Amino acid sequence: MNVRFSIVFLLGFTLSACSSTFLASKEGKGYYLGSSSDAAYRMFCASGDLRAVLADTRLPQDLKEPLYAAACSAQRSGAAVRELYGRMTAEQRKDLRTAFKRRGYDINYLPC
Repeated sequence: MNVRFSIVFLLGFTLSACSSTFLASKEGKGYYLGSSSDAAYRMFCASGDLRAVLADTRLPQDLKEPLYAAACSAQRSGAAVRELYGRMTAEQRKDLRTAFKRRGYDINYLPC
């Protein structure tokens, strides 16, 4: 019984992790892109890092602006960030993660 529960729990955890974005860490603190926490807002938005990261990508402007707004506006929405990230091509997602790395972030993600 416990083994079945463990397998179901791990499978659910893995699948839920794949539906997310990625964990960006810097100076010992890390948050998922799209996290609604105030600390994530300070790290990505108030610092100006997300704006600089997006400027350093080859993403189309019609993707950069909605992504920034979903993560950093007064009406920020983790669900909207995840939805935009999910619509990106694999190449675009890699470009975004690489831009974060160039800005000094460590990136952890589960490829799906």
